[in-house]
Amino acid sequence: MEYVEYKKILEQAMIDYNNHGGSLLYMSDVIHEYIFDYDNDNISYEERKYLDDRAVKAIAEKKRLPEGIRLKQCIWHRRDVGNE
Repeated sequence: MEYVEYKKILEQAMIDYNNHGGSLLYMSDVIHEYIFDYDNDNISYEERKYLDDRAVKAIAEKKRLPEGIRLKQCIWHRRDVGNE
């Protein structure tokens, strides 16, 4: 999955977050939850975790996702900084 394909998903997450009262002034307090879809549903937990980690790194670098994984959805959450 190329960056131009999943960029729309990331932009929609930001719009949803903002529309539900999230502040774009405190971007460092936002937690990104990524929901992935896998080409092979029968891969082990370890393989899935490895693909997840590589995909999150690729997203941060705006690069192509590894083979076998696609970004399905992204959800932004406000970090509760008062309870850390």
